[in-house]
Amino acid sequence: MVLWKPKETPLTSVRYLLEVGLCSLCGSCIAACSWGAAYFDFGRPSQVFLEDKLCVNCSRCLIVCPQAMLWVRPDLYRVAAKPVSVLHARSKDERISSIAQDGGTITSMVVSALEKKIIDAAILAGTMGRWTPKPTLALTPRDALECAKSKYFYIPSLLKLGRDADAERIMIVGLPCQIRAVERLAELGVGMTHKVTYKLGLLCSHNVDYESMTMKLMMQRGINADRIVKMDIKGKLLLHDVDNKVYEIPLSTYEKLVRPSCHQCPEFLSSFSDINVGSRGALNGWNTVLVMNERGEKLFNEVADALETKQAEERVIHEVYKTDKRKKERAAEFFRDFYGSEVGGSFLDNETLRVISRGRT
Repeated sequence: MVLWKPKETPLTSVRYLLEVGLCSLCGSCIAACSWGAAYFDFGRPSQVFLEDKLCVNCSRCLIVCPQAMLWVRPDLYRVAAKPVSVLHARSKDERISSIAQDGGTITSMVVSALEKKIIDAAILAGTMGRWTPKPTLALTPRDALECAKSKYFYIPSLLKLGRDADAERIMIVGLPCQIRAVERLAELGVGMTHKVTYKLGLLCSHNVDYESMTMKLMMQRGINADRIVKMDIKGKLLLHDVDNKVYEIPLSTYEKLVRPSCHQCPEFLSSFSDINVGSRGALNGWNTVLVMNERGEKLFNEVADALETKQAEERVIHEVYKTDKRKKERAAEFFRDFYGSEVGGSFLDNETLRVISRGRT
């Protein structure tokens, strides 16, 4: 059944996308809004809010939205991103390996880049008490260490790009949708996007919102979020508490809470990142690292002394591509059902299409 039925066109903001679940809470619309109409409420951290009386219908939020971007990028559903090299890595730093997810590769790279003054800051997905989302501009290695571990819910890290800071070289760590949005933010010259030096992508099948994770998956099962110290997905959603007890939640239960925004996303690995990192195909305690371009090679070589590395086998590369291909196929199928159109087909009114295609106000 076609679910895309906007009451008014052309679209001038992301309001309708928010209404139908086409939001992965990347934070790009908040960063792009010069009037404060789009904002994030830490007391209600599962969605973006729009203040009508502040909105001037400039369409900046719509232009930078990585979900709207997919309407005019059918190539992302068809063409797999090709890395220049694939390897396995894990941290040599016991501070990191003792607390980080899997191999701690991302945290090690960020910490090393900060220590060596390769970057001045990193935009990361942090959390506060009860795993409440905390978009973080990490200026020190300690800041980066506090953001270690994976979170399988949305955190609007990109809102940090909207404000300037005393940092000239910035690294962004984000999901494919977030890395995708950085391209649009740069087109509009938003905030600190001109200072983004490196982009590290996280392999991603999908996420859920904070309320779904803490209320629907944890609280309904009697799990205290304050006692959870680690989240993982290994065939199941695994929640580890302070007493080393592991709660197992079937992936099918987790996936029922996934938003349309994740269902329509074709990127398991980001086409726009310099390096992609995840656990797919890696042994326990290791990460799979896909270096995507020369900039990524340069960065990895500069921080490699913080990592133990080994070459990935051909089967690993095949497994990553198989997962990416499956996600693209499922996303294209969802796209047809949701919009009543093939990917790249005509379902938008001409003015909305012109704005999204132009990518500029």
